[in-house]
Amino acid sequence: MPARRPKTTARFPKRARGLDVIPVEDGFLIHQPARDRVHYLNHTAVLVLELCDGKRSPAEIAEAVREAYHPSEDVPRSVREVLERAQAEGLTE
Repeated sequence: MPARRPKTTARFPKRARGLDVIPVEDGFLIHQPARDRVHYLNHTAVLVLELCDGKRSPAEIAEAVREAYHPSEDVPRSVREVLERAQAEGLTE
């Protein structure tokens, strides 16, 4: 039986408080002082994180990403994966 991936439970994901977003040459470092952790996010993933304002649904976030980058039809799936990972890592509530 394959391992289950975590599900995004937030209907309107919100970025966790206290994150330091630091631009680097090819993306962003996200420092989580409360957990003493550092995460590397590419430009698309940090856009998803920034759009997590507690007012947008995952579908609305995916639409904003699609509009910003004009990517393929995999946008909702990709955004869902970023949201699931962000929630698992404590980057969103």
